[in-house]
Amino acid sequence: MTLYISDLDGTLLNSEQVVSEYSVRIVNKLIALGIKFTVATARSYEASKNILKPLNLNLPIILNNGSFIYDPSLNKNIRENYLDKSIVEFILRHYSLKKISPFVSGIDLNGNKKIFYKGIFNEGQRIYINSRKRQEDKRLTMVKDFSKIGEYNIINIFAIEKGNELDYSYRLFKNTIDATCHYTEEIYSKGFFWLEVTNSYANKKSAAEFLKDYLKINELICFGDNLNDKPLFELADERYAVENAYKPLKDIATGIIPSNDKDGVAKFLYHKYKNFTTKLK
Repeated sequence: MTLYISDLDGTLLNSEQVVSEYSVRIVNKLIALGIKFTVATARSYEASKNILKPLNLNLPIILNNGSFIYDPSLNKNIRENYLDKSIVEFILRHYSLKKISPFVSGIDLNGNKKIFYKGIFNEGQRIYINSRKRQEDKRLTMVKDFSKIGEYNIINIFAIEKGNELDYSYRLFKNTIDATCHYTEEIYSKGFFWLEVTNSYANKKSAAEFLKDYLKINELICFGDNLNDKPLFELADERYAVENAYKPLKDIATGIIPSNDKDGVAKFLYHKYKNFTTKLK
């Protein structure tokens, strides 16, 4: 049995941050035919649920770069990975010394989620905050300090800064703490970089390994565009990078497909299965 996993931003989503009507039509018809298809995204459930509404996804979804695996049929997470409190303290102490203002995402014992932040200090942060506000994301919570986070399980800590300002932090975290570090350029605010730290098991590769076992899958085919898709590419039997993908991902891809703005994922699936049905047109 084959499982298809697609990244969202820059891959299945177009530049308007939506799944095009064409892609929705093709993917939904293939799901109805029994094709196993799901997504793996750095987004949270709250930041992706409206985007994914047009798709009839019926398999577990990889969220927050693997921090969560959410099963829509059960309406609950089937896997959760949180940051150790000592690691949280280390990261926040480092950012305070570097005068970098991060975002801290957490969930309390009642299931209430928050994204704590101290304010907007650069254009990349502004673009991120505004995108979440447009989606009416109620998690956003501006605070004077992070004293309240002790009441929460921490999902991730991420910073958005310009140029190479996070290079040292990335090297420090990667070499010092037991965690997964995602460091990549922001696709919606070029010139700004996103450094996210999550639990060491919170990555797309680990999450996909879990899904393969959970769903009894023997073949994995994936689609991506960014560096946080590299672990997933390393696991997959076949891996396809969209034309707009970063070069390091293209270098290890099985093949290159049309860009996210040209429905690359849907077109790949259409051509693979068009001989099985005439209903895809």
